[in-house]
Amino acid sequence: MNTSENKVIDRTTIPRELFHLVPKELFSKYLDKNGDYDCRKRQEWGMNSDFIHTTTTCKDLKEKVADINWKNYPKETEFVLLKIDSSKIESKFTYAIYNGTTYYHVWGSLPKESFQVIEIIRNNDGTFNI
Repeated sequence: MNTSENKVIDRTTIPRELFHLVPKELFSKYLDKNGDYDCRKRQEWGMNSDFIHTTTTCKDLKEKVADINWKNYPKETEFVLLKIDSSKIESKFTYAIYNGTTYYHVWGSLPKESFQVIEIIRNNDGTFNI
Protein backbone atom coordinates (compact mmCIF):
# COMPACT_ATOMS: atom_id res chain seq x y z
CA MET A 1 0.00 0.00 0.00
CA ASN A 2 1.41 3.39 -1.06
CA THR A 3 0.61 6.16 1.41
CA SER A 4 3.26 8.73 0.55
CA GLU A 5 2.67 12.01 -1.26
CA ASN A 6 3.20 11.72 -4.99
CA LYS A 7 3.86 14.73 -7.22
CA VAL A 8 1.46 15.38 -10.06
CA ILE A 9 3.74 15.80 -13.06
CA ASP A 10 1.05 16.14 -15.73
CA ARG A 11 -1.93 18.25 -14.60
CA THR A 12 -4.11 16.66 -17.30
CA THR A 13 -4.10 13.47 -15.19
CA ILE A 14 -6.02 15.20 -12.38
CA PRO A 15 -9.75 14.45 -12.59
CA ARG A 16 -11.73 17.53 -13.61
CA GLU A 17 -14.13 17.09 -10.66
CA LEU A 18 -12.94 16.66 -7.10
CA PHE A 19 -14.98 16.68 -3.88
CA HIS A 20 -14.49 18.04 -0.36
CA LEU A 21 -16.92 17.91 2.57
CA VAL A 22 -16.90 20.41 5.44
CA PRO A 23 -19.26 21.50 8.23
CA LYS A 24 -21.20 24.54 7.01
CA GLU A 25 -20.08 26.69 9.94
CA LEU A 26 -16.40 25.97 9.28
CA PHE A 27 -16.84 26.51 5.55
CA SER A 28 -18.06 30.05 6.28
CA LYS A 29 -15.21 30.58 8.74
CA TYR A 30 -12.59 29.52 6.19
CA LEU A 31 -13.75 31.87 3.41
CA ASP A 32 -11.59 34.93 2.92
CA LYS A 33 -12.84 38.38 1.86
CA ASN A 34 -12.68 37.30 -1.82
CA GLY A 35 -14.75 34.16 -1.23
CA ASP A 36 -11.79 31.78 -1.59
CA TYR A 37 -11.85 28.71 0.68
CA ASP A 38 -8.85 27.52 2.66
CA CYS A 39 -8.95 24.92 5.46
CA ARG A 40 -5.20 24.25 5.42
CA LYS A 41 -3.36 24.30 8.73
CA ARG A 42 -6.64 24.23 10.67
CA GLN A 43 -6.79 21.86 13.58
CA GLU A 44 -10.58 21.66 13.75
CA TRP A 45 -10.88 20.57 10.10
CA GLY A 46 -8.34 19.12 7.71
CA MET A 47 -6.10 17.47 10.33
CA ASN A 48 -3.82 20.53 10.45
CA SER A 49 -2.54 19.55 6.99
CA ASP A 50 -0.60 21.72 4.61
CA PHE A 51 -3.10 20.80 1.87
CA ILE A 52 -6.85 20.46 1.24
CA HIS A 53 -8.04 16.85 1.13
CA THR A 54 -10.27 15.81 -1.79
CA THR A 55 -11.78 12.67 -3.26
CA THR A 56 -12.38 11.86 -6.91
CA THR A 57 -15.97 10.64 -6.47
CA CYS A 58 -18.91 11.35 -4.19
CA LYS A 59 -19.16 7.58 -3.61
CA ASP A 60 -15.62 7.46 -2.19
CA LEU A 61 -16.28 10.57 -0.14
CA LYS A 62 -19.40 9.03 1.40
CA GLU A 63 -18.21 5.46 1.91
CA LYS A 64 -14.50 5.88 2.65
CA VAL A 65 -14.39 9.23 4.45
CA ALA A 66 -17.64 10.86 5.62
CA ASP A 67 -19.65 7.91 6.93
CA ILE A 68 -16.59 6.49 8.67
CA ASN A 69 -15.18 9.69 10.18
CA TRP A 70 -18.06 12.11 10.68
CA LYS A 71 -21.33 10.22 11.14
CA ASN A 72 -21.05 10.70 14.92
CA TYR A 73 -20.95 14.48 14.65
CA PRO A 74 -24.06 15.94 16.29
CA LYS A 75 -27.02 15.40 13.94
CA GLU A 76 -27.73 19.14 13.90
CA THR A 77 -24.28 19.84 12.39
CA GLU A 78 -24.91 20.90 8.81
CA PHE A 79 -22.39 19.99 6.11
CA VAL A 80 -21.71 21.32 2.63
CA LEU A 81 -20.13 19.53 -0.28
CA LEU A 82 -17.68 21.43 -2.43
CA LYS A 83 -17.76 20.24 -6.03
CA ILE A 84 -14.39 21.42 -7.27
CA ASP A 85 -13.31 22.15 -10.86
CA SER A 86 -9.62 21.25 -10.70
CA SER A 87 -8.89 23.06 -13.99
CA LYS A 88 -9.58 26.38 -12.22
CA ILE A 89 -6.92 25.84 -9.55
CA GLU A 90 -3.35 27.00 -10.12
CA SER A 91 -1.92 25.59 -6.88
CA LYS A 92 0.29 22.52 -6.72
CA PHE A 93 -1.44 19.13 -6.52
CA THR A 94 -0.16 15.90 -5.05
CA TYR A 95 -1.90 12.60 -4.49
CA ALA A 96 -1.76 9.66 -2.16
CA ILE A 97 -3.13 6.17 -2.56
CA TYR A 98 -4.78 4.59 0.49
CA ASN A 99 -6.21 1.08 0.26
CA GLY A 100 -6.34 1.33 -3.52
CA THR A 101 -8.14 4.70 -3.62
CA THR A 102 -6.45 7.84 -4.96
CA TYR A 103 -6.94 11.06 -3.00
CA TYR A 104 -5.79 14.38 -4.47
CA HIS A 105 -4.37 17.13 -2.27
CA VAL A 106 -4.51 20.83 -3.13
CA TRP A 107 -1.59 22.88 -1.78
CA GLY A 108 -3.35 26.24 -1.89
CA SER A 109 -6.71 27.86 -1.35
CA LEU A 110 -9.68 27.12 -3.60
CA PRO A 111 -10.58 30.20 -5.64
CA LYS A 112 -14.31 30.97 -5.37
CA GLU A 113 -14.75 30.30 -9.09
CA SER A 114 -13.32 26.79 -8.69
CA PHE A 115 -16.10 25.28 -6.57
CA GLN A 116 -19.85 24.90 -6.20
CA VAL A 117 -21.40 24.64 -2.74
CA ILE A 118 -24.02 21.91 -2.28
CA GLU A 119 -25.97 21.51 0.97
CA ILE A 120 -25.89 17.93 2.26
CA ILE A 121 -28.68 16.09 4.04
CA ARG A 122 -27.76 13.59 6.71
CA ASN A 123 -29.68 10.41 7.42
CA ASN A 124 -31.18 9.67 10.84
CA ASP A 125 -28.18 7.49 11.73
CA GLY A 126 -25.80 10.38 10.99
CA THR A 127 -24.56 9.02 7.66
CA PHE A 128 -24.44 11.30 4.67
CA ASN A 129 -26.83 11.48 1.75
CA ILE A 130 -24.26 12.29 -0.92
